[in-house]
This record gives sequence, C-alpha cells and structure tokens, in this order.
Amino acid sequence: MSNNPYNMDNLPSILRRERKRAGLSQYQIGKVIGNRDQSYVSNVENGIFPLTPDLCIKWFEACGAYEHIDLVHFLFKLHPTAAAPIDPALNESASSAVINMIHQLEEALQATKHLARWLANDRPGRTDDIPMGDIKQIFDLIPANKTLIYSLVRSHGLSMQELADRWTRKALMDRVAMAKQEERKAVLV
Repeated sequence: MSNNPYNMDNLPSILRRERKRAGLSQYQIGKVIGNRDQSYVSNVENGIFPLTPDLCIKWFEACGAYEHIDLVHFLFKLHPTAAAPIDPALNESASSAVINMIHQLEEALQATKHLARWLANDRPGRTDDIPMGDIKQIFDLIPANKTLIYSLVRSHGLSMQELADRWTRKALMDRVAMAKQEERKAVLV
C-alpha cells in the first residue's frame, strides 16, 4: 500500500476508519449501505471485495464524512473538476470557513477581472497562454464553498439535501437548471 492517501488501495482502510470514527458497527453500516451482513462489511474493509463509487458514497454519507465523498469523486474520476478533497480539519469552524470564503471571493473577483481583460484582448491567430493562475483562483471557490457548507453541517445542523432541493427549485423556476429530457427533445426538434 502506498502512503499516498489519494490511492485506491487505501480506500478500504479509510472506510473502516471513518466507520469507527462515526461510532458505527459493521452490522450498522451494513444495513445502511444496502442491507448487507457483517461479513460483507468486513470483506470490504479488508479489500477483498471491489469497491464501487456508489458503495463508497453511501458509506461515507452514513458516516457524515463529506470530504471523503469528494475523495471518491477524485479517485474514481467521476467529474473532470473533481480535485483532491479538503482536509476535514479545515471544516470544523464555520467562522473560519466564512473568513476563508470572503478571502477566496475577493481573490476570485480580481482573477475574474484579469480573465475578462485577457478575453477582451483575444484576437484570431493570437497564441497567448490561457491565464491558469487566474483560473485557479476562480476554481478555488469550489473548495471554499464546500468548506463553508461542510462546516455549517457540522456546527449548525445545515441539511445539505434541503439546501440542494431549495437551489434546484429556484433554478428550475429561473430556468437556469438543465431542462428535463422531454423539454430538451422539444428544443432539438
């Protein structure tokens, strides 16, 4: 096994550690992940059974280990912007997370202005390198946002599902969410 935490081989021991940290028995986690028995859970934790993203996500959700869900997205390459997960220690304090979010927003605003100037000067045939430093500053908003949300879950009982549902309802009303499949077909015809 590698000492690198971002290695698939380490995932079974991380699952075990997070289960224990959450105070769940093998029997309890087995019920949550799909009515599995204790021996199945033991085999998962010992790396005998192959892991799937769905299994790992259910497991980490049951443990309240949200950063580890990000780890699953990163290890299984579930999305092109999936990056290394945030250290859970950074998500303990909501007040620190808010201060970090403000700092990241200020830096991202500056980077967005630089990017806007770069794009405004873009001309056909021009071969300037894309300003990766500015784009990275904008990308930093993703982990900053997660840090704030995770800390609010832990310190104030925020329901991520309720937040996502509220956002989705508003996005659908404002017509910024992806249209339902039937609506997309109607547009394409």
